[in-house]
Amino acid sequence: MAQKDDRVLLLNAPRLPLEDAKLEELTGDLHDFAHANGLVMRLSTDKLSSEVCQTTPLTLLPSPFPKNVFDEAVHLQNLYASLYHYIAYDFDFLINIHKNVVKTDDFTRNMVDILKKVREQGLKQPITLAIQRSDYMCHKDQHSAEYGLKQIEINNIASSMGAHAQRLTEWHIRILRALEVPEDVIKRAIPENKPIPMIAEALFKAWSHFNNPSAWVLVVVENVNQNQIDQRHVEYELEKLGVPMVNIIRRTLTQCYEQLSLNDASDLMIDGRPVAIVYFRAGYSPDHYPSNKEWEARERMELSTAIKTPWIGLQVANTKKAQQVLSEDGVLERFIGKPREARDVRASFAGMWALENKDEVTSKVIQGARKHPDAFVLKPQTEGGAALHTGEEMVQMLRELAEEERGAYILMEKLRPMIIENYLVLAKKPITFAKAVSELGVYGYAFGAKDAPELKTAGHLLRTKPESTAMGGVAAGHAVVDTPFLYEFI
Repeated sequence: MAQKDDRVLLLNAPRLPLEDAKLEELTGDLHDFAHANGLVMRLSTDKLSSEVCQTTPLTLLPSPFPKNVFDEAVHLQNLYASLYHYIAYDFDFLINIHKNVVKTDDFTRNMVDILKKVREQGLKQPITLAIQRSDYMCHKDQHSAEYGLKQIEINNIASSMGAHAQRLTEWHIRILRALEVPEDVIKRAIPENKPIPMIAEALFKAWSHFNNPSAWVLVVVENVNQNQIDQRHVEYELEKLGVPMVNIIRRTLTQCYEQLSLNDASDLMIDGRPVAIVYFRAGYSPDHYPSNKEWEARERMELSTAIKTPWIGLQVANTKKAQQVLSEDGVLERFIGKPREARDVRASFAGMWALENKDEVTSKVIQGARKHPDAFVLKPQTEGGAALHTGEEMVQMLRELAEEERGAYILMEKLRPMIIENYLVLAKKPITFAKAVSELGVYGYAFGAKDAPELKTAGHLLRTKPESTAMGGVAAGHAVVDTPFLYEFI
């Protein structure tokens, strides 16, 4: 399962490749387990219906991941949740760092415009909620050859795949037992993974704080969503905690424009009842706002007493630009007062540079990217895993980007992730045994007022993709859901 030069202790892990008969048996078992436990997605050919579904893209077995790197990611999650909670309230900071981005990025400009209106009118709801997932790679340092943790991105909105990750962990424990891995090894190697109860707990806290048993939980969704089953598991867990099923409603942004209104007390109303919490599972991509109607709906929500996850401050803080500015000298320390905590967070940063900066360091980095394109990637502000520029395409863009367009992109160090081997299972396709790389996400939340957030970390997601694949989205078909098999170096 691991590369020969990794010097790892995996003596009790399954030996690969598996015999053909055993592979066929286990793959069939996996598909049955997936459908029996809701580890499924809608068909790419029929994203509007759950009537017929397919197995979510998965790994057959858990993938090796260094325990010390995993533990560091878990340690950092509360620090990151706290960090972004505080950044979100710093209106002037967020507006200032995006002043060049908004010149050419319409999506970010619209977000910042709403943020300015919230600043002008004041927060109608001082309680905020961030349901977050921080994504990392296990990066091999080119000088020490040691593996360490490097952050790819932070997700303050629509942190998905938690239900799939939770259920796949159950499958991977099951398959390790089938392959006669000792129970004590399984207990040490497979960490507990329950992000959905934590996410539901955060939403329940927000709904309860609103203190109106008839208030809505409004889930804002995309017009078309292939990954709806993953979302539904959150809602079902929320019902178990005590939110009546009839209080949970799903609406697109267009429907929100048509149905939402503000009363004189700034309560967000639907059918004569207030909305307690707005849970955004859409709204992170420009195509979710096809007209001004959707932007007006978003503004209406942000100027209301409903608790938003995320509220506009958190989403504006979720850009690549904010991530890059935090890596600059002294900026992170403005928001994390304890030097040791700031040091730990800063150690997880990958190299990031703003293209619009005209200093000598930035100029040399851009020249280096043109000469050594394999060492860098170019990223836009928007999220979603579908807009990553590498190689000669990146070099061409660096040459051709106009001065005013540069603020919409960030140049980032290309990480060197650990390479593993595993079976990748995709519905209606032959199972493949491939060299692959993984990305670890850790879930957590920050809930409360500006100066006293409640923090919690629980659950993780491992996404694995073929070594040669640049993109990383599961729903986009580039990666599969996975589970870490923790090991220690010897």
